Amino acid sequence: MPILIDIRKLTIIGKLIQHGAKNVADSLSTMANIDADIRIKSLSFVEPDDIPHEIGEGAFHHANIRLTEPPYGVFLMTFDDRTGEEIAHHMTGQPVEGELNQLQESALQEMCNILTSGFIDGIANTLETTINMETPTLEYDDAEVIAEETLSHIHSDSLSIVLDSVVDLQEENREFQLRIFLVPDPGAFVNLIDKLDIEEIREIDDLTARKDDDRAF
Repeated sequence: MPILIDIRKLTIIGKLIQHGAKNVADSLSTMANIDADIRIKSLSFVEPDDIPHEIGEGAFHHANIRLTEPPYGVFLMTFDDRTGEEIAHHMTGQPVEGELNQLQESALQEMCNILTSGFIDGIANTLETTINMETPTLEYDDAEVIAEETLSHIHSDSLSIVLDSVVDLQEENREFQLRIFLVPDPGAFVNLIDKLDIEEIREIDDLTARKDDDRAF
């Protein structure tokens, strides 16, 4: 049975994603001293079987974590070699020559932790809840292997939310291209969305905007 979401609730999903992205930017600033804008280039919904195609061809850096609280499911982040080298260079000040060295690998893992926790925490804050998750481990595999290892336990009727996002560094001519997959448990996700009202999300938007204005002074 396919997952069913009230079309009027799609705005709420978009808001959750925006808040997740904003929290990533805040986390980058406080934890890594990086001023960045997070742009969501596109948001789409696909079936889990289509994820290998969505990831792309070849090998990618990736981190997947299982969410141990609603909406449960899996959070997967992927990025290519070019982005991996850009992140490693920025974090260590050392250009990548051939393979990543140990320092660069550690820096890449640190960035991965900031991005994943920032995004999930941003969604949780909007839902006024907590979403516990496993610690992400950064790996490097072919797209087919990534999908097989990540989605082996996912129901066929699950919904995959796919985000094309860009981390745009404000003070440098540099950006990180990331692809994010959120594959929640169908029942838990629908239950969460059904409990939310768009007016509640707007109130959170207004509160967040006021807090940002206060920080500006």
